[in-house]
Amino acid sequence: MIINVMRNPKDVFTSAFHYFEKASYLPNPGPQNEFLHKFLDGKVRHGSWFDHVSWLNAEDKEHMMHISYEEMLMDLKDSVSRITPFLEIPLDDEVIENIADRCLFKNMRTNSSNFSMVPSEMNGVSKSDHMRKGIAGDWKKQLTVAEAEYVDAVYKDQMKDVKYKFVWD
Repeated sequence: MIINVMRNPKDVFTSAFHYFEKASYLPNPGPQNEFLHKFLDGKVRHGSWFDHVSWLNAEDKEHMMHISYEEMLMDLKDSVSRITPFLEIPLDDEVIENIADRCLFKNMRTNSSNFSMVPSEMNGVSKSDHMRKGIAGDWKKQLTVAEAEYVDAVYKDQMKDVKYKFVWD
């Protein structure tokens, strides 16, 4: 079973740009516009966002669940409620509520298992906290109008054969 978690590519770009600036083990991203082109061409660590969402066209739909970060932000409890039956793990409402509560950014920041407990020489983040805000739509403050339009054009071309309806579309 596979749970494919996706996020708006504009927000993925924004997070990646900031992370590349912070992480000591990654090359400096350089100017935003240059990094944007590298990002959209898949010439960054972990490749193309479009390759990652290619799972949407996978034949075996019965063993795959697609969910977006944005859906989880809109209603985390509902998202957990949809994931548990897919995994065939029956949970009562109280457990689902506890899971959703622990997965809130404000609570993950205080969770001892997050990256803040890992020595900086191991996590590679030396300039600031690993976790930023977790806010969908950060790209609206990050990208210029021309850059956002460029992403939209590349997105439209790359996703023309994908029949999945994203929350952000």
